[in-house]
Amino acid sequence: MTLGLITGLSSVYVVDQTQQAVVTQLGRPVKVITNPVTENQLAELKSTYESKGVVVEEGPGLRFKLPFFQTVKKYERRLLRWNGLPEEIPTKDKKYIWMDLTARWYIADPLKFLETVGTSEQAQARLDDTIDSAVRNAITSRDLLEIVRTDNRPMQVTEEELRETTNVGQIYEGRTEIVKEITMISKEACKQYGIGIHEEGVLIKGNIYVESVKKTVEDRMIAERSRIAEKYRSEGQGEYERIMGKKEREIKRISSEAYRTAKTVEGIADAEALRIYADGFSQDPEFYRFVRTLELYKNSLDGSKLIIGINNPLLNLLDGENSPNNE
Repeated sequence: MTLGLITGLSSVYVVDQTQQAVVTQLGRPVKVITNPVTENQLAELKSTYESKGVVVEEGPGLRFKLPFFQTVKKYERRLLRWNGLPEEIPTKDKKYIWMDLTARWYIADPLKFLETVGTSEQAQARLDDTIDSAVRNAITSRDLLEIVRTDNRPMQVTEEELRETTNVGQIYEGRTEIVKEITMISKEACKQYGIGIHEEGVLIKGNIYVESVKKTVEDRMIAERSRIAEKYRSEGQGEYERIMGKKEREIKRISSEAYRTAKTVEGIADAEALRIYADGFSQDPEFYRFVRTLELYKNSLDGSKLIIGINNPLLNLLDGENSPNNE
């Protein structure tokens, strides 16, 4: 009974939705079970292996095998992540850049994967060699500008002073095309291991300038910002002088208008005073003469000693001889 139970248990196996499997009989592959990641994955496996006598089946579920003679090796069906080690790579124009890449991969051919790689850990090592080689070849054969730019679109700047410095040159491929090339080469190279690269391809997580290039970029940025700051200072000084000049002109204009207004009012007042005087004089000329004479005496004799004769008109006026009231 125990032997029958063991035999029964060893004759069944389960492949779930996250798995693929290869069934071997005495070391020879006889069946491949897949849960396809891509649309044509199942058709490719069938065209490759059914002519060799290997059965290709699709889908998860409970399956049967010959106990003791057949063994099942299960593999991951889901997308797996590959992260490359950041490395310093020289460009064609002798500049260095740190490249940090990533990609998602999957087991496209479980049988070939079993025969050439065996485990996911070994697959990571093969991906390191394959993708890193493609990246290094792509970077070393191109200038830095081709790697960091995607197109020849003019750089948008707001400062007029920076327009000349943004003319960095023309690219012929650009970063997007280079990444496509890396992805295509990596996909072809990985097929021999039964590994597929996801359709999004190899991705650049980041590219970091090495210290020498970084310092050059930083110095250039500092110089550009210094020119902008100087431009703003110059514009500010010019605006200050313009405002102060306008202020002085406005002060002079207001002062001139005030002076002109004051003189106008003063002239009107003087004219009005003269008119009043004239009206008064015309009504009583003798009284006017009397008042003006008194004013003259007051201004002339104030604090002075004067000896005059008894017949002097001045004395007669003071005596009241010619006073207007005596008339």
